[in-house]
Amino acid sequence: MLAHKNSLFIGRKSLLTVLLAVLVLLSSSSVPALGDQEQALGEQEQKYENPSKQEIARKLETIARQKNIPSVILKAIAFKESSWRQFDANGNVVISMPSDPKYNPAIGIMQVASYDASNTEEVERLKYDIDYNISRGADILNQKWEFTPKIGDGDRNKLENWYFAIWAYNSWSVKNNPNNAALLGQEAYQDKVLKLAATDYTKQGLATPVPITPIDPALLPLDYLPDKNQVWSTPEPYHLGDLHVGTGSDPSRGEGQPSIVRISGQDRIETVNQIALTGWPNGSDIVILTRSDNFPDALAGVPLACKYNAPILCTEPNRLDQRVIDVLNTLKPRKVIVLGGEQAISPAVLAKLKETLTWTKDITRIAGADRYQTAALIAQNFAGQQEAVIATGLDYPDALSLASAAAARGIPLVLSTAKGLPEATKKVLQELKPSRIYVAGGEAAVAPQVVEQLKTVLNLNSGNITRLAGSDRYETSVKIAQAFYPAAYELYLATGRDFLEPLAAGAWAASRNACLLLVSQQGYTINGPTENYLTQLPSSVQVRIIGGEATISEKTVDRIKNLLGKTS
Repeated sequence: MLAHKNSLFIGRKSLLTVLLAVLVLLSSSSVPALGDQEQALGEQEQKYENPSKQEIARKLETIARQKNIPSVILKAIAFKESSWRQFDANGNVVISMPSDPKYNPAIGIMQVASYDASNTEEVERLKYDIDYNISRGADILNQKWEFTPKIGDGDRNKLENWYFAIWAYNSWSVKNNPNNAALLGQEAYQDKVLKLAATDYTKQGLATPVPITPIDPALLPLDYLPDKNQVWSTPEPYHLGDLHVGTGSDPSRGEGQPSIVRISGQDRIETVNQIALTGWPNGSDIVILTRSDNFPDALAGVPLACKYNAPILCTEPNRLDQRVIDVLNTLKPRKVIVLGGEQAISPAVLAKLKETLTWTKDITRIAGADRYQTAALIAQNFAGQQEAVIATGLDYPDALSLASAAAARGIPLVLSTAKGLPEATKKVLQELKPSRIYVAGGEAAVAPQVVEQLKTVLNLNSGNITRLAGSDRYETSVKIAQAFYPAAYELYLATGRDFLEPLAAGAWAASRNACLLLVSQQGYTINGPTENYLTQLPSSVQVRIIGGEATISEKTVDRIKNLLGKTS
């Protein structure tokens, strides 16, 4: 009997041991580790907030300029889609589920639904990167502009010409035919957007009311989409947006000969100041400050300037120029970003800067151990960008135009040495993981071994790397212009013999999605690359000459006037 009890006790003990082991196993597989619990808790506690309406307005205006879309159009669409919200009151991404499950949910401020749902990285960017979401929405709107029927002369600055593109942004279907919508007691999507544009829907003065004349519904047969083969006249009266504006007898209508304006000062620093004052007449929230005696920091800083819609100012390394102080007092920036270490912008300059900016203490320095690391640190501001530019850190001519063109598309620029990629450059490229690289200049500027390194570091093939190079700096500039601006409506002409004026002008041009082209003081050769590019531009192109006559002669300006006049 005792033996039986003992065996029974041992059996029960074994059973308890097994049960305990099972419980431990279950608990270890179902309960996260402490670190995981903390991470999960952190994720639950993270609450996303929308930027201020003022900041969102600035983002929309900046990206509209970059995408060559009148800002009134993009801003009104964004408000119609989401009331300018990326996140709701609970901090969740604004997502609209489709009635038909075969379509994607619409995400964020622009309610983007055109994406590969299996591309988790893309979906995450659309959810949490508001700039990217706006940019994708603008790209989609431009796609709609291309495939819908052309209205009038196709001038993108005539707001009425966007009627069909706005229609298609929601759905290129008969449901947005105003006549079909009226039968259902509804209003077509594009007509709702136009009504919004005619009001200050923000109630904060962030949307200037602009009347936009719709297409007459009588011209749109019931149950049909507009015919591409039909001639669609621009509705009258028409209204202009904030893109290029001509200088004919009636400037408000954007007709006439090309406008050519020279922006210059007594010296290069004064010219840079004039660029800032002309390009940002109402001030700027952010200003980029860089040294005036060397190029690398300013070169890498052009995309950053465009990202923040900021002018570039420059000064000597050891002295804050009084003229720069005067410009800062005029622009009244809330923040100044200083590029380069103490050898580039000395502590004395920083102290004077703090003394000058009595209205703000927001001064940030981006500085690495050398020019390569500084450029890499600047590039870190472009996380998620799918493209990058590589340029030599030893000379500037080939990279001037590309820095500006890339900046307009939000593409960062990093630097190489004569022998290869510095460690800082390799590291930031591995972090950014761009799928396409643009190389500035020929093999003398960026050696073949650098390209081979890029292939290895980023696991790219030759088709993912585009070298933009000509026989000299001017032809290289033309190659870049042809690649990025085959039909520029706004053109900035700058010297190829100095870096300061072209880089400051490049930031301005990028903020307006305009082309920076280098020309020599003597002009260009007959039937050469520069002349051939200019002859292909629209006759209404607006031209800004950067620098005085010692930089680009008046004779060259006259030749350009005549050349563009011949294309009309």
